[in-house]
Amino acid sequence: MVYICAAVTIEDSVMISAATTFTNDRFPRATFPDLKTLRGSEPDEHTLPTLVREGATIGAGCIIGNDLTIGRWAMVGMGSVVTKSVPDFHLVLGSPARSVGTVCKCRQLFHKFDEISERREFECVCGLQYEIENRYVKELS
Repeated sequence: MVYICAAVTIEDSVMISAATTFTNDRFPRATFPDLKTLRGSEPDEHTLPTLVREGATIGAGCIIGNDLTIGRWAMVGMGSVVTKSVPDFHLVLGSPARSVGTVCKCRQLFHKFDEISERREFECVCGLQYEIENRYVKELS
């Protein structure tokens, strides 16, 4: 119950939940202008890539656009419509999907973007540490 079309690359340890649909053509048409020739589903110059990076999670019922990347360990909430790239460790929700916070490798939300914080370093309840600067999340070793 997941549709993965041409030009979608999925790295290791990714979870793609039921009823998720990937797309690969921004302006699809079933036929050419002459109305006599079907386009078919083979990749062509209009086929755009999508990359799902390692450890990412995509919730049930999502629609994933094309010409974008879902970052490492990012999480897409169920029913979201992803139209832009999702940075590493971000949690995105909604239609269109928007970053609402950051998630740890262990799946816990460890920072909400609507919270005002002067801290740059965060520690998850599992003990992993991260640094956030201008919404860019870096895992600390």
